[in-house]
Amino acid sequence: MVTQERRCKNEYCIIPVRLVISDRQEFLNAIRRTGERYGVSIACLNRTMIAGFDHVETALIHAMRAWKEERMIARSLEIEILLYAAGTRQTGQIASFGPETGINSLYLCIVPPKSEVIISLLKGMSEVSDEDWNEVSEEKKKLLMQFYGITPDELEVTGQERLTDLICERCALLAINR
Repeated sequence: MVTQERRCKNEYCIIPVRLVISDRQEFLNAIRRTGERYGVSIACLNRTMIAGFDHVETALIHAMRAWKEERMIARSLEIEILLYAAGTRQTGQIASFGPETGINSLYLCIVPPKSEVIISLLKGMSEVSDEDWNEVSEEKKKLLMQFYGITPDELEVTGQERLTDLICERCALLAINR
């Protein structure tokens, strides 16, 4: 079994986490307050809608670039990250990319990474390091293909193993299709 650990670089940190959320709005408010307290942006991406760490990194890189170049679609970096992850300009289409009430498996993204933020956030979450979060089941593959408009023919031409690449391409195209 391949395991997956956090990916941290100078600009961001991505940590696979699991937690139970009893009140979604309360959770989002707590995340926002933590970000404000430490001067960071914190985004939580729902594992169900993400095709692995490369997908998250693509969304982060493009959202941060848009923010630095003052070409953002959204008013916050957190929402910009969700828009790039979904490959859409429509905020109404990103709800499924965020946390939900109940049990959540999330990619916790912290921009820029600060150890005190990670320590603070992980007090209420469990870091997951014994699962391969890059693995895409057949059920998830169908869901992602439908959401991103990837046809079976397109996947056949590029190769079944290239689904994540096709999704990352859809995310990157958001910067071009302004």
